[in-house]
Amino acid sequence: MVQVINSASFCEKGEFREKNEDFIYPCGNQERIFVLCDGMGGHGHGEIASEIVGTSVFRYLKELQIDEYTPDVLQEALDFAVEQLNNADTYHDERRMGTTLVVVALNRYNVLVGHVGDSRCYLLDSCCNIKFRTRDHSMVAEAVENQILTEEEAYNSPKKNILTRSVQAGKDEKIEMTIDTLVDVTDGDYLLLCTDGVNDALRDNEIEAVLYEGILEERTLRLREMCDEKSHDNYSAIFLQLRQDEKSPSIKDTIYYCPMCGAPLVKDGKNSCATSVQTEHVEQQKVAISSFDEDIATYKKSNDYFSSASHDNSEGYINIGGIKIKKKTYVLGSVWIIVGLFMLCLILSVALLIN
Repeated sequence: MVQVINSASFCEKGEFREKNEDFIYPCGNQERIFVLCDGMGGHGHGEIASEIVGTSVFRYLKELQIDEYTPDVLQEALDFAVEQLNNADTYHDERRMGTTLVVVALNRYNVLVGHVGDSRCYLLDSCCNIKFRTRDHSMVAEAVENQILTEEEAYNSPKKNILTRSVQAGKDEKIEMTIDTLVDVTDGDYLLLCTDGVNDALRDNEIEAVLYEGILEERTLRLREMCDEKSHDNYSAIFLQLRQDEKSPSIKDTIYYCPMCGAPLVKDGKNSCATSVQTEHVEQQKVAISSFDEDIATYKKSNDYFSSASHDNSEGYINIGGIKIKKKTYVLGSVWIIVGLFMLCLILSVALLIN
């Protein structure tokens, strides 16, 4: 189960801001849901929008009391929050209130990360090297993805805060949340949720350096101090240290068995039969035949042996290069080819001796 063993957070008004429009839902080590929002100051009443959306998403997911959260459930939480935002939006002018959103849900074997806008979620390893980062819904992020701008050019762009998606009141079209399922979560990893006041002040490598050492509270304090020194915006973050004490039974961690001889398939750059590969893996997890049948196609694609000469024992055929040949025909043909080559060599040898 993915659990939080330590957490820290801050939500601060920037030096050049009249009010703090960021919102983080109070977090604790027993929670499975974490929410962060950044109200859009240019659209009026951003602090109200961020609180309504953040609170609505958290309470919707919390009250479900389910064992496993799904992407559909996260989207439903956003739909509910948008409904609450529309009901509260009494400011009927051109600047309809809106906010960004990041929500994290912890499951047994994975972490779901949903976001709208340019507030981010980072997954970092135990040394705070970035393993994953959400992609901003912004003009410059799209330019980077399309190789129009480099990451450095995007970071320095005056247009980097122009969003292509946000949670905004009064929109006719459905607001879609981008949802990532993080399965590569290991014991000692960290999650960092932050508003753009953090990642505008610090590049990714600077975030890694600031969070590199010390207990979680010390790392969070350093991040806060750096933002206080460099940020021109409100800045907020939730920093979580994770424990994962159960290994996911995913395909890559499951032992599959060679249909030729029954030996385990092991990885040595490709999937190979254990009878021909030295391996220290001694624990073998047997899987159901149905699971093997469903997933063996995955192994066929990455295994040269399976793709070039797979056997069909039940039908008495051998498959070579996609062509089925009867085993008996294959064996007899092979024998005749060998005999023919031998006779040819014999004739050539006699001819050379005569000459």
